[in-house]
Amino acid sequence: MKESQDKLYFYQRPILHFNGKKYNFSNPQLLALILCSPLLSIFIYYFLKLRINFWVYEFTSRQIVFILNTLFNMNSLVIINPEHNVFPTIFIPNHPFNGNYSITPNCIAAHIFSILIGIIIFIPSSKDSSSNKNFMWRKIKTLIIAVGGIHLLNIFRIAFLLFFNFKGIPFEFIHESLFFLSAIVGALLVSILLKKLLPELFISIYYMYYLISHKRKKE
Repeated sequence: MKESQDKLYFYQRPILHFNGKKYNFSNPQLLALILCSPLLSIFIYYFLKLRINFWVYEFTSRQIVFILNTLFNMNSLVIINPEHNVFPTIFIPNHPFNGNYSITPNCIAAHIFSILIGIIIFIPSSKDSSSNKNFMWRKIKTLIIAVGGIHLLNIFRIAFLLFFNFKGIPFEFIHESLFFLSAIVGALLVSILLKKLLPELFISIYYMYYLISHKRKKE
């Protein structure tokens, strides 16, 4: 009798409780988060590097130029090179150093967007109806806010980077400083957003840990 009870307990899905709601996830959902999320992120990153997506770099460059000219009156310009696979360039006249800045995938935080989108799309939904309310809407809202927030943070980071470099601060120093600052701010904002709108991510990660640790104990 005890052996049959142990087997029944082993095959039952555990239920986790968070903020008065119940959460449990299926194995295919958890595997999709682990396996498909990184694959989608890699695909998105390399897709953004294709020539057909250069409008993203031009759009970002024009936003940065708008900030530079509006806040600092720097008379900067966006230069679009007709040659294939040459990224748009921001030109700042009367620059004490080199006034040309190419906007590349790393500049637009393509890797960050790819990882965010890849993870958010494959966040699993709970099988319990008490915690599954408006899941798709919460996921769409998280995507929009996260991508939009990181984009705004990034264009202001680049704008201030170019301004401080124009004022004589070494590019490498200010680049690293603003990069770490924006990374910390961005990580905090995304973490708070996910905890508020999609706690399923953190709960599912702990759920996987619970399943693995429980299986080891059984063995």
